[in-house]
Amino acid sequence: MTRGAGRGKGPYARRVNPDVAAAVERLRGDRVLGDLQANVVGRVARRELVSVRLEIRSTLYLGVLLLTAGVGLFVKENHARIGPAAISAAIGVAAAASLLWAARHAMAFTWEEAAPAHAGFDYVLLLGALLAATDLAYLETQFALLGPGWPWHLLVVAAFYGLLAYRFDSKMLLALALTAFAAWRGIAVSLGGTSLGPGDPARLRVEALGVGVLFAVLGFVSARAGKKAHFEDVYVDAGLLLALSGLLSGVFVDRKDAWGGWLLALLLVSSSAALGAFRRRRTLPFALAVVAAWLGLQRLVFKSAGTAPGGALLISAMTAAGALGGVIAARRKMEIP
Repeated sequence: MTRGAGRGKGPYARRVNPDVAAAVERLRGDRVLGDLQANVVGRVARRELVSVRLEIRSTLYLGVLLLTAGVGLFVKENHARIGPAAISAAIGVAAAASLLWAARHAMAFTWEEAAPAHAGFDYVLLLGALLAATDLAYLETQFALLGPGWPWHLLVVAAFYGLLAYRFDSKMLLALALTAFAAWRGIAVSLGGTSLGPGDPARLRVEALGVGVLFAVLGFVSARAGKKAHFEDVYVDAGLLLALSGLLSGVFVDRKDAWGGWLLALLLVSSSAALGAFRRRRTLPFALAVVAAWLGLQRLVFKSAGTAPGGALLISAMTAAGALGGVIAARRKMEIP
């Protein structure tokens, strides 16, 4: 693919080489490609065949979320009439059925990336995992199984999701596992007695930074060891998000005069993350780093503005436009091989 081919001729022209269709026909003539293969590849090259994989996956994911939300509403409206035991049993049966279906249709375990055996596999697995966590949460609210130590059930859910993610090679469940683990640490810090209190911002900041570093290290170790190396981006993105959130907390929440040091640390981490993401052609961590740096700089902008908020708002809007433009330009550069 040549870099200049097709520029300025539509949203897809930048990524399509006009010589591809001719090359496909030459490969057909040389019998490198069969007729069926050449027809499919040629249609893709001519933009006559467009993938709707993203749309289908988004629809399935939304369907799982809506179904899970519907279960929650049903429980809320009928728990007094049906009874907690029957409701818990019904949710448990549905969760078990989904997970058993996934187990029967799963590929053999491997440390490498494994393609799902069924188009809806990931979503049935996700449904079973969410229903199982919902059932556990419902039991906790009805019977107080763990009492004041109820946040520990988040750790149980995180471990459960993590095991499913590795067994069935699911990035979605790994992301949920990391989210549940981070929530466990955050709620455990904020818990006061048996109810959520104001928490300790400094401790929460340390937890966010520590868990973020832990996730990033797990991602690098996973990649270097060759054990589910394709999970690295999930670990690193989650870790980067937590670490940047912790640094932003230092910039905006710290009541002392140390916010300048937190801002400097934020800018150093953001710039390093953005550079690494750009080199590896990864848009999401690049955008996270740029947005975090922009947010942190707003403290400096409004601090310097003093009694002139109008000028600060103008600068904030201009820098926001610049940051957005930078992300879009970098994304285009990262897409060009």
